[in-house]
Amino acid sequence: MPHESIPPELIPWFLKQQMFWVATAPLSLEGHVNASPKGVRDCFHVISPTRVWYQDLTGSGIETISHLRENGRIMLMFIAFDGPPRIARLHGRGKVHEYGSPEYDELVLPENRRPGSRAAIVVDVQRVSTSCGYAVPYYEFKSHRQILLDYFDRRERADQADPNAHAEKGLKAYWDRENLESIDGLPGLAAASKVERTPYCRDAMRFADTPEGGDAPERSILKEPGSVAAGAVVSGGGTPVKREFGRQRMQDLVVAFALGLAAAAIYVQVMSAL
Repeated sequence: MPHESIPPELIPWFLKQQMFWVATAPLSLEGHVNASPKGVRDCFHVISPTRVWYQDLTGSGIETISHLRENGRIMLMFIAFDGPPRIARLHGRGKVHEYGSPEYDELVLPENRRPGSRAAIVVDVQRVSTSCGYAVPYYEFKSHRQILLDYFDRRERADQADPNAHAEKGLKAYWDRENLESIDGLPGLAAASKVERTPYCRDAMRFADTPEGGDAPERSILKEPGSVAAGAVVSGGGTPVKREFGRQRMQDLVVAFALGLAAAAIYVQVMSAL
């Protein structure tokens, strides 16, 4: 049975989900419908039973933002991959608040901003529906991928090092190149790349599994292929420290050699006794 607002018992379930999907579409019959998965811990928020928002991270496309600018229609879908089966959909009207706008700054606090964060998407919920989800398989959550945050962290650092806060390989240049219009030519980001200040996030928020307001995962090993943090041990302060594979390997070889010598000595003693 559909609802006009989010039932209170569903809110904790929404907040504990590790990912969700966003669907939008242009008005043109020739335009492309879009569905995007959204992840990274704690990016989704419930303001009230009829209003939610999420922190939108930079990607190579800008479809959701472009469609919202044109017509505002949006649907968010959540799926249970463990526990009781459930699918929940939030239908509503969405608004885009780009990086640097007063609305963005009010929602995305500096201590909670992620690398590459380009907008806050606010949705006024008009319809909430749930369905069985009986055909959804079980999946075990291991961790969030790190590579997206690493990639845009490097671009933000390039802007931070540039006197004009707009480096050739920085985040703002990426927005200008990839996020100005949708694949159908609809306008995308309009002002984010022109903001004078430099994009910034605190160290702990550079890790995808860090909860908002929390510290970096202690002693976690990030194994994302291609990630800057791949093969790194994260200290409690959130600073990646290169693993000393060579030293550990040498220690293992020394121990193995010593055990081999001991075994050989015992063998010699046994044979002599015979």
